[in-house]
Amino acid sequence: MGSSASKQQHKEKASPEGIQVICAGLGRTGTLSLTEALKRLGYKPYHYLDVSHSAAWCQVAETQGKDARAIETVLTKIEQDGYTATLENPTSDIYQDILAKYPNAKVVLTVRDSPQAFVKSWKLLFDTMVVTEQTFSWTFPSFLGYIPLFRDLKKIRHFMGTTHLGLEPGALTHGWRDRGDNSDEWLAEQYERHNQHIMDHVPKDQLLVFNVKQGWEPLCEFLGKEVPPKDEPFPHCQINNAASLKALKKQFVWVVYGWIPVLVLSTAAVVVWSSQERPRGKGTV
Repeated sequence: MGSSASKQQHKEKASPEGIQVICAGLGRTGTLSLTEALKRLGYKPYHYLDVSHSAAWCQVAETQGKDARAIETVLTKIEQDGYTATLENPTSDIYQDILAKYPNAKVVLTVRDSPQAFVKSWKLLFDTMVVTEQTFSWTFPSFLGYIPLFRDLKKIRHFMGTTHLGLEPGALTHGWRDRGDNSDEWLAEQYERHNQHIMDHVPKDQLLVFNVKQGWEPLCEFLGKEVPPKDEPFPHCQINNAASLKALKKQFVWVVYGWIPVLVLSTAAVVVWSSQERPRGKGTV
């Protein structure tokens, strides 16, 4: 009974057309701004991932996108939950699988002004995210890496770049650190390889190479949507800008070290309380 009711709910939520827009650009290319724009145009965007799908994404990650059944499971969940557009990694890592399932979907490749702009932003993001992945050590007493959701998200992030780029797990998100002075050049190369792969494999009439600075006109023309009024500017989200990411990293670090003074103060309070409660004076038993 419960199972059939759940299936009926999924049918009601699912779009009859499934995924209509595949935004295949890497993260840090304006995908959050594009998410808000697509909402305005009537789509339901799947940006990054839905955390309720994290276990299914882990199955995809474990085989580096080679398990067709695992990918089908993820795409079915996305469709059943009513999403009509996908954006950023990890969906951009399987953009070919999505396009194969939804051959009429339109593909938007988000790009930055330059590879260098992408590299700077990408590094800043993963300098922040690495804090959530570290496990306990005496120099960095973190418990964040043991939280199940954070463990899953780490596995999914390490999946990025392992499909058509052919990178080792974790190379795109963290491996650049081992490249020293060559890290910027290497990351810029992966950005350009990813973009070129999409331009080489998506039919020209289904592809828009798009910088969010271009605004509504090229996007709406490509998607066959009416351009919003002139007094409604294209959204440019600043939630994940440099300042907010640096602030987020500080918050994570505070969580990592913040429990130490709490523990010390709590221990001291218990010691003081115990000493005050200890029986004193003659005749006590």
